[in-house]
Amino acid sequence: MQLTFPHKEMPFIKPDTFSILSLGCPKNLVDSEHYAADFSALGKTFQPDIDDCETVILNTCGFLQSARDEARDYIRSLIQLKREGHISRIVVRGCMPQYEVISKLAAEFPEIDEWSGVREMENDTNVIPAESISSPLPAARHRLTEKHVAYLRIADGCDRRCTFCAIPNIRGRFRSEPLEKLLDEAAQLVDGGVKEIVVIAQETTFWGNDLYGKPQLPALLRKLEEIDSLRWIRVMYAYPQYFDDELIDLFAAKRKLLPYIDIPLQHADNDILRRMNRRVTLEETELLLGELRERIENLVLRTSLIVGFPGETDEMFSELVRFTERWKFERAGVFQFSPEKGTPAAQFSDKVSAPILQRRFDKLYRVCERYSTAWAAKQKGRIINVQIDGNYIDKETGRTEPNLFIGRTYADAPDVDPVVYVTVQEGGTCAAGSIVPCEILETEGCDLVGITTQ
Repeated sequence: MQLTFPHKEMPFIKPDTFSILSLGCPKNLVDSEHYAADFSALGKTFQPDIDDCETVILNTCGFLQSARDEARDYIRSLIQLKREGHISRIVVRGCMPQYEVISKLAAEFPEIDEWSGVREMENDTNVIPAESISSPLPAARHRLTEKHVAYLRIADGCDRRCTFCAIPNIRGRFRSEPLEKLLDEAAQLVDGGVKEIVVIAQETTFWGNDLYGKPQLPALLRKLEEIDSLRWIRVMYAYPQYFDDELIDLFAAKRKLLPYIDIPLQHADNDILRRMNRRVTLEETELLLGELRERIENLVLRTSLIVGFPGETDEMFSELVRFTERWKFERAGVFQFSPEKGTPAAQFSDKVSAPILQRRFDKLYRVCERYSTAWAAKQKGRIINVQIDGNYIDKETGRTEPNLFIGRTYADAPDVDPVVYVTVQEGGTCAAGSIVPCEILETEGCDLVGITTQ
């Protein structure tokens, strides 16, 4: 990653300004919004771009080695900009400092002015004990998303202890936000213009278990649906174990809760699922998927799958491919197993070789892409409601196209799913956050291309 600016004879740093670069998942983005609110409360002025900004906060992801490598690339680029006089201070926060040894990071990058882990809890150990992370989640937020979309993080941490995952070591035990606090936050978001709330946590379907003695996601979703002016509710990171009839009925009711379910499954072979400590079997998963497909009209399923987990044989991988072909997930993310320090799977000896890992990744990726493009092809000729996110901006020229907009259907979560390119007639426009009917004319891979019919 290289951050560069046009050459200037004399960079001018604006005093008391700050900006944020947020890496990783939406849960991390919520942290960035809290950090921005904290800096604003100190009298600092936020600006979206980092050019000539006094302080730049880099909020890092530490989930995978590839994410930590990306964070280091950003750090090097920011240090170069600091040397050139474009910025004055660099603050590095988030999951990578929480996961690694801060004193070693400081020695590696002495130009960084401040280091801290999640929720500004500095550490000097490789792994933070889960019990030590118990501070309440912060409240104030400076929104970094589009005005009409916001993430509602309903819990932090995780008790799942999947053998491949470092999140419990980074984020600690699962901690639900109370219902009343979440409803107040959601109401404030809607009062600020939010039309779509994306419900997130490490495991959304487990919400409430630590506070109320059992998972209570349906109760929260029903209350969210009562908020006036809120139009769409989208649920991400739903664990399969806690889906019940009540939750399925809510998705099937066709109210504000979208028929879109993100349900990370990771694998389909029972031996691999057991070694992953997923606590669910292939048979239980397929029973649930059958219920979801049968009872929820126009359902779009998103999942995440891992290839090359230690001990994965050719037959186990073939079972994963057959499973994916059976259920034809409309959206999917495919990941290569990464041995993360501090996780049990990092110590497993029966590793899959790098060439085999890459071949399996490529094959499963093509399978998943096939079903995503097939879903897109089925939309040609249909009229679909599209939520407009904003004007299309040419990445090379930076020019805004006045008659071309970017939007999403109910099947598309922000940033991770395909988009819709929406054309309007000469002189027409589409306001960000509005929903417009579009005739789908063609596809570009998994993306849709349409024209407004209004």
